[in-house]
Amino acid sequence: MPHVETSMIIRAPMARVAGLYRDYRNWPRLFPATIRGVRLERAQGNRTELLIDHREGTVPNVMTEVSPGRVDLWEARRRYNARFVNRFEAVPEGTRYTVAADVEPKGAAKLLAPFLGGYIRTQIIRYVLAPMRVAAEESPVAPPGVP
Repeated sequence: MPHVETSMIIRAPMARVAGLYRDYRNWPRLFPATIRGVRLERAQGNRTELLIDHREGTVPNVMTEVSPGRVDLWEARRRYNARFVNRFEAVPEGTRYTVAADVEPKGAAKLLAPFLGGYIRTQIIRYVLAPMRVAAEESPVAPPGVP
């Protein structure tokens, strides 16, 4: 199972960056290349079960708010299951946003597992970290409830 960890400095306060990520209702605007819609299935305590209208169809996700600086996300896709640990750390430049991914390929994709690390890292940067940077650094007004 490939494990990948990658980070990006975002020039915005940690509370803002983490708040943007936690606001799943805003994910279609935050991640427009991959997410078309989000439906809340169940919320209980720090655990939120979602159905994501993704490029490949409906994808179940479970978001767990572990601490102010950490949000875990599990998703089940057609070709893989994955767990993403999202960490937000205040640094002098703003926020270091780190995504650690454990990806479990399914079917024939299992054969490619040893070679997927670079591809997974590129996907995380392109579809998660970069859009978060744009939203946190360039958005003049935060959505309601986001600093």
